[in-house]
Amino acid sequence: MDIPAGAERAWREGLIGLATLSATDLRYGWFAYQIDFKVGGHAFLSATREPLVDIMFTLAYTLQELRAGGSAEIDFTENSYVIHLELAGDRVRFTSSHRAPAVPPECPFDDYAAAVRAFVASGIACLVENRPALAENPVLDELRALVSNPPGGGTGNQE
Repeated sequence: MDIPAGAERAWREGLIGLATLSATDLRYGWFAYQIDFKVGGHAFLSATREPLVDIMFTLAYTLQELRAGGSAEIDFTENSYVIHLELAGDRVRFTSSHRAPAVPPECPFDDYAAAVRAFVASGIACLVENRPALAENPVLDELRALVSNPPGGGTGNQE
């Protein structure tokens, strides 16, 4: 679903421009798709129907939060499911509020960061390919900036 049900008429009448929609509008209700996000053979989001832009922002913010404080969360507004991320050295450990395995999956931070960057890049490419007017929306530039490599790369925890 690209367009929320309540916006269809305004969309058809040309009252809504994709280039000017706010981050909030794009994050909540627009472009809801089946989402799959896997890292190191582990599926963290699999066949969930979520607004794509919101998931891209959420994943991008986890990179910043892991670098800054060593932990982050992926949570979902519509339910209580939370994926906790914790940085342990140069690895990210994932625990879930539901159905947590005995041994939490983990992967190198650099692998997680690369997977997030690839997910965001492919998500942006898909959106722009299907809705070219989105290419002009500054929200996509904000997403690109969030996932760009920090100076020095890696977690930023250089010792």
